[in-house]
Order: sequence, then structure tokens, then C-alpha cells
Amino acid sequence: MKAIKKILVAIGNESSLNRCLSIAIPIAKGLGASITCIYVLAPLPRNLQVALERSSIKFEKENAGKYFEIAKEKCKESGIAFEQIIAKGQPREAVLEHEKEFDLIVIGRADWGSKLLGSVSNGVVSSSKKDILLVK
Repeated sequence: MKAIKKILVAIGNESSLNRCLSIAIPIAKGLGASITCIYVLAPLPRNLQVALERSSIKFEKENAGKYFEIAKEKCKESGIAFEQIIAKGQPREAVLEHEKEFDLIVIGRADWGSKLLGSVSNGVVSSSKKDILLVK
């Protein structure tokens, strides 16, 4: 069995952060693994980019900072090493780009509707070469 020492937790909002960490932290604690959270700043459509770039990116970075602080505190309480990654681009591609550094990816499904997988989780599950834990 392959050892799990580094866990990547993909976050998109506070709900997915809390759901994913509630699963990832006990696993990391039990295995002596570290947790790295990744938040992806989504690209803006070209026609809106100039008008919205500053306010949208500032808002997203503030959210990322807030989510990272929550994750950092929860990991600290459990004695788990924590790191963070802010990426830019398409969320699925950003997670897949970083997967080689990790032994396990923890990702949530879409928060809306009754679909099991959203486009990001579906893309990661379909394309990743790593073990993935999908959190409902």
C-alpha cells in the first residue's frame, strides 16, 4: 500500500472547505500527513476583464485569504502541517497541474442541485492519476 504523506484539498467556497477538511483532517492526523489547500482564482471572460478585473480579483483574493485562515486554524488545532496554494486559471486544470506533488486529492462535489459531480470534480476525477477522495 502506498503511503499518504501529502494531501491536497481543493476549495471553492466555505461550505466545500468545511466538508473537505472534516474528512481530510482525521485522515492526515491518522497517517501523519500534511494538508495543502488550493484555491483557484478563476479567469474572467475577456470582454469583462478590463471592467471587473480589479474588484473581482480583490474579492476572490480576500475570500481565499479567509478560507486559508480557517483551514490553517483547523489544521493547527489538530497538529497538522498546513500549506496553501493560490493558482490562477481553470480550477480543474490548476488542481491537475499540482497533483504530482501529492499522494491524495480531496475534492467536494458541486454544492448546487442534485448532481453528484460538478464540472471541476468530474474533470479531476476523470483525468487525475492520483487517488481521489470525493466528499459529498
